Amino acid sequence: MIHKDKLLEDVFQYRRAVILLSAASSGLFDYFIEKHQLTPSDVREKFGWTEHGTEIFLNSLCATGYIRKMKDYYEIPQEYQSVFSQDNYPLIKEWLLHEWQLMNRWIHLPDVLESGKPYREPGKTAIHRNHRNFILSMAHRERENLQTLLEAVDLYGYSHLLDLGGGPGIFAISFAEKYPGLKATVFDAPETETIAREFIQDSPARNRVTFHPGDFLTDDFGSGFDVALLSSILHIYGPEENCDVLSRVFHSLRSGSKILIRDFLLNKNKTGPLIGALFAVNMLVNTDRGNAYTYAEMKSWLTQVGFSRIRKIRLEGRMMLLEGYK
Repeated sequence: MIHKDKLLEDVFQYRRAVILLSAASSGLFDYFIEKHQLTPSDVREKFGWTEHGTEIFLNSLCATGYIRKMKDYYEIPQEYQSVFSQDNYPLIKEWLLHEWQLMNRWIHLPDVLESGKPYREPGKTAIHRNHRNFILSMAHRERENLQTLLEAVDLYGYSHLLDLGGGPGIFAISFAEKYPGLKATVFDAPETETIAREFIQDSPARNRVTFHPGDFLTDDFGSGFDVALLSSILHIYGPEENCDVLSRVFHSLRSGSKILIRDFLLNKNKTGPLIGALFAVNMLVNTDRGNAYTYAEMKSWLTQVGFSRIRKIRLEGRMMLLEGYK
């Protein structure tokens, strides 16, 4: 019976996710942040929901623990007020909205398996329908994992960082702030530049951080770098594309330089860990050739293009770091 119970529990997880993501996408969490305490009539008036639906929905949110029911009103409990705050929630919301978009694509997994092609909404060609939402959701994840990366990497003595696919520039900015002698270049798609510059301008290291717009697969990265960071990049592409990207990174670096790859890593059988295996499915649904890879695969690509002294560094639970040298 325990195996059946686990199966049911795993399948039922989607219901909890839909409740929380609906609260985010509707703006209900924003309304709680604004008003602190809400009655059912407040919620009905704000969102135009039915009395029957409002009561069920608010009570289900109470069951998840993210709001609580008092005698005449609902509120966010003390333990979650730092999450649902004006300082933290805006970026968290972007991540939640991104997950909501992904969930609506994941239900098409059977079609993806049959067609061999990623799911695209009708009339849509780009991977990210809302680029700003995607980049800001990246910013949330990067801030969550920033301290672990800063503690794991030593860049004393390095002068110029290439943050390839650096998105909003959180990592590049933070390394530049930690190491006063370090310059950083964020290389990302042109449509990311405006967002990245918003973050760069807020940093005391803004005079040492620049943005270089371009395409990973076709454009030159520049030269003269002595350290390169590729965070959450290789899983977007297939092996041939990754070898090409790494080869061009190699040629952009000076002799003695370091490369850092932060990404999901699968075990040698590609059957775990669960977070990596699930992310591989996410790449199947959303990209043409993306995947999660093993340490051996990534190491072989690095060795093939000329990097050596490759080692693995454990980071937070979801990611690993590979380090190599030119």
